[in-house]
Amino acid sequence: MSKLKYAVSGLMIAAFGMTALPAFAEDAPPPPMAGHGPMEPGMMHGHHGPWQHGPMRGPWMQNMPVPMLMPIVWRHAIDLKLTPAQESDLKNWRNTQRKDFPAWRQGMMAHNKALRDALLNGESGAALAPLKAAVVKDHEMMLDRGIAQVQYLHKILTPVQWQTVLKMAEHKGHRPGPWGK
Repeated sequence: MSKLKYAVSGLMIAAFGMTALPAFAEDAPPPPMAGHGPMEPGMMHGHHGPWQHGPMRGPWMQNMPVPMLMPIVWRHAIDLKLTPAQESDLKNWRNTQRKDFPAWRQGMMAHNKALRDALLNGESGAALAPLKAAVVKDHEMMLDRGIAQVQYLHKILTPVQWQTVLKMAEHKGHRPGPWGK
């Protein structure tokens, strides 16, 4: 019986030892905390790609000031029966918008980091004012771009296509599961 005891102990040690190895892998997400800590089930445990929305996705997405319609149009282009002219126009519009996006995003991230660092370093008053103004300007530009995108889609889509996209967007805000699936 002692051999069985040592064999089982060895297997358990090996099994528990193997569970620690993925934590040292370069791109491995941290192990889930089994419902403990600040992360609730369904939230973004170690995810570094597009957001995996948790249980608050529906109400949060419904309350967005600018609806995210472009991903719906791209994902459902066949269902919407986009014409070749519409597809070409959408591609040109997207390419134009993407040209300045990396530089704008990098600037926005730098402004956000500067404000965050200043706050964490105890800065206040006059030191925060220009940093706050830069962050507000970035958010205003993001809002303006979103509004322009919705207005562009309203202009390019037919009334039937527009209503279909609106129904899809409304449906996405109510059902569970990852956004866009």
